[in-house]
Amino acid sequence: MDLSSFILAYFSSKNLSLITAFLCWSPDDIFNLQFRTRSTGHRLRVYISEFSVLPDMPAYHIFREGIVLDLSCPHAHLILNKASVSRAFNHRHSWLLLPDILSNDTDLGDVLQDTVILPDADVVVAFPEKMLDVYRVAIELPITVLDIGGGYTNSENLNRLWATIPTAVKRRKNLGRIYLKSATIISQPQHFKGWSDLNDRQIDTFPKLTYPLMMLLAEDLNFRYNMKQVELYGEQQNGSFTGLAGLLQREEVEVGVASMFLRRDRWNVLHYCSETVELVGAFIFRQPSQSAVSNVFLLPFSGGVWAAVGAAFAGGGVLLAVLGYVARRRQLPDDTAERLTLSETFTFAIGSACQQGSDISPKIISARILMLFMLLSSVFAFTSYSAKIVSILQAPSDAIQTIDDLTHSPMILGVQDTTYKEVYFAESTDPATQRLYKRKLQPQGEHAYLSVWDGIARVRTGLFAFQVELNSGYGVISSTYTEREKCGLKEIQAFKLPMVSVPIRKHSGYRDLFAVRLRWQREAGLTERARRMWMVRRVRCEAGGGGFVSVGLGDVLPALHALLAGAGAALLLLLAEILTHSVKRRHNF
Repeated sequence: MDLSSFILAYFSSKNLSLITAFLCWSPDDIFNLQFRTRSTGHRLRVYISEFSVLPDMPAYHIFREGIVLDLSCPHAHLILNKASVSRAFNHRHSWLLLPDILSNDTDLGDVLQDTVILPDADVVVAFPEKMLDVYRVAIELPITVLDIGGGYTNSENLNRLWATIPTAVKRRKNLGRIYLKSATIISQPQHFKGWSDLNDRQIDTFPKLTYPLMMLLAEDLNFRYNMKQVELYGEQQNGSFTGLAGLLQREEVEVGVASMFLRRDRWNVLHYCSETVELVGAFIFRQPSQSAVSNVFLLPFSGGVWAAVGAAFAGGGVLLAVLGYVARRRQLPDDTAERLTLSETFTFAIGSACQQGSDISPKIISARILMLFMLLSSVFAFTSYSAKIVSILQAPSDAIQTIDDLTHSPMILGVQDTTYKEVYFAESTDPATQRLYKRKLQPQGEHAYLSVWDGIARVRTGLFAFQVELNSGYGVISSTYTEREKCGLKEIQAFKLPMVSVPIRKHSGYRDLFAVRLRWQREAGLTERARRMWMVRRVRCEAGGGGFVSVGLGDVLPALHALLAGAGAALLLLLAEILTHSVKRRHNF
């Protein structure tokens, strides 16, 4: 296979159609290469000899690209230097180096001495009889050379070659016990008791969860950490970041042994390896009692049932008055018939509905039967009403289902005191979340932000909603709430938090290598194991319907209102009666 055919076959086997070539060939050879690219469907850009004008070689783009460099060109070092500065030696660019003048691997090391070809590079040096995979474990270490076979004179089937040799990640798994500068986050050193302490899981959860995964990664790839600790994840101030994000921005560390939010502002200064867990934040609260949102004495029956009960007892009272009228007209032997007036029977109907007896005992059988069945009906109605009242008092309401319901409720709101406590409320584009923030949280100022322990303790007392990372909130609830108190908790999500991922220095040469091995941990279940260890599951209500519920003053407040209204009406009527009686006496009526 001639060299032009090999170049096209090589990049075809890499599934690359765009090729940039830096060559010192004769015009005929270049024309032959260009002619063949037209027939194979490749797109070719050729730069010749002196390379006075060099193209941009961004480290990341929306497409991949193949690059051919003839190392025999006198200005080939310009290409190598620019690629090193722009970090073009990475997985986006597949490099094919043609060293016609090199006779051995030592010469190759001299030519590539100052290049930044780190483990994420895809660089192959093609000799007539062999191909060499080259990279360096660290910038200060010499080039590592691996013979992968082939060569452009005997590489008839490159696809078969790639299938038989180990993948690039497997070939480069051994980083030779090098030290990588790193940093982790311990936001509350006074409470830190070690990476395996499960007592305070809600404190620095994500560094503690990520630490064993990163230690396993170091063991897997055979490297070590030179680690420092900081207290902050990092916020942007005057264009630069503080905390861990600032260390990565200034390239003081290579990787963070923690998990950080995937935020757009951080993408400009750092990159991420692999997602670890999904973080969920929501308002946790107790649904208010039925008495707090409605009149519990009206809830047992529907409007139709109330109408039917009222009509039945009103009809019974009217019918009893009719029987009394007939008894009086017919002069039946019943002294109580004189008392069976409409006002008396109406009072009896109300008394029957309220389980009250009557001193009236008519002698006529029809009136007795009517009164008996009115009292019997009241027993059935009152039994159903009382049972329903008890169940209503024990069950929470379902009045709050949305963010707007929470905004217009009498509940006080609080937010977990985190580094992002105000950011996601302020950045939210949801109108309902904005209304809640401006109406419920902003007026409180700093008083709205509480620790996990304080916020969950206030949720316990009711009429308080607390925005918290559910993992942290569940941990405190599991250790402080009784089984019955765990029932009746409600969650409403105000905004969706981004994923958290392991941060790494921007354009780091270890990003792809770390990402592949961290994803392998996730596929093997190691990430899930760490998540189950450090992330508390949602608390379950196992108390069922058991337990004891006290009836407070608020539950019977409508009854007290009715009593006060009746007492007030009675006093007014008494005054009216006294006034009427005085007027009659004065005028001798």
